Amino acid sequence: MSRVFLFIILIIIIFNSFRYLYYIATGPIEAYYFVMLAINLAGMGFGIYHLFFQKKSQKN
Repeated sequence: MSRVFLFIILIIIIFNSFRYLYYIATGPIEAYYFVMLAINLAGMGFGIYHLFFQKKSQKN
């Protein structure tokens, strides 16, 4: 996966995380928002790991 595409997906995940945090802070508390926030935070963690910390495999 190209780094540009991964970076765009990571930005979208970050914006969605802020959106669900806003819903939790202002609206009625629903379990759906916590589940979606957890999924977004997990995706953000995997994306940051893949973008910055994963070693590139060498092609022979």
